Amino acid sequence: MKQITIIMLLSILFLTACEKDISIQMPQYTNRVSIQCGLEVGVSPKVFFYSTVPYFDITSLRQAFVNGANVKISNATETDSLIKDSTYNYLKCEFEYYYQGKTPIKANQSYQLTIVSKGETYKATTKTNLVPVSIDSVGYTQQFSDIYGEHEGVIPYFHDNTNLTNYYRYEMKRDIDTTMKYREGKIYSPCIGGGKVTVLELGRSVYNNANLSNSQIKIVIEPAYSHKAGMVGIVRIRTIDKVTFDFFDQLDKQKLGQTNPFVEPLFLIDGQFGKKAVGYFGSIVRSAPVQFIFPE
Repeated sequence: MKQITIIMLLSILFLTACEKDISIQMPQYTNRVSIQCGLEVGVSPKVFFYSTVPYFDITSLRQAFVNGANVKISNATETDSLIKDSTYNYLKCEFEYYYQGKTPIKANQSYQLTIVSKGETYKATTKTNLVPVSIDSVGYTQQFSDIYGEHEGVIPYFHDNTNLTNYYRYEMKRDIDTTMKYREGKIYSPCIGGGKVTVLELGRSVYNNANLSNSQIKIVIEPAYSHKAGMVGIVRIRTIDKVTFDFFDQLDKQKLGQTNPFVEPLFLIDGQFGKKAVGYFGSIVRSAPVQFIFPE
């Protein structure tokens, strides 16, 4: 017994002796801009133009937004000059800023985005020729397993309408309040009070129809917010272009690398804007809405 006690004491002393405070010199951070814009037919364009910030910095959207930019979106016949605008996010209690256009986007057109800001020019092009899918039904499962563990899931079933490679993202619009949870944490928002706010849940992951053309496709989505039996959500499937898919697919894999030690970390590769900026200028088209009622 004495021998075991001595060994334990020596082990504790050894581990204590190994403790040492070290300081890490963080590398100098170089800001880039983030440009995000998805054109939707019949809707006036929005361009989200922000400055990137270091991972551990806390910055408001107001501070990160790039003011004073000259933002234009044009096709062969007209040019739309976008102006700074904002909407208030009652869930986060802050304004979300963007550059807003006034001309609705037309189908089957080629568009160019041009941003001039602080001596730099950013350009990209896209086409509005995507085809929406048809949602057959929306189901529910109490449990499914993925790399993040076991979760409940909302299951849209839909048909791909073309023989081309297509890319998809899920969305659900519904009302929430502060009695609900966001993932595992309780929602805290003094701006909501005892009322409700409408949120748009966009799927973290994006999908494609590789080897599934003209077939029924099923995707399983974990709800971001908790729910109760009888709550109603409006589900749509977004068809997105490849540049939009590539950007959000990288973000998803980057997040996965942060939460799973067995996944190799991913750095964003240069896209449409080269080394000047991260982001995308693409197009989306949404399916017809389908009502879903949570069974529990």
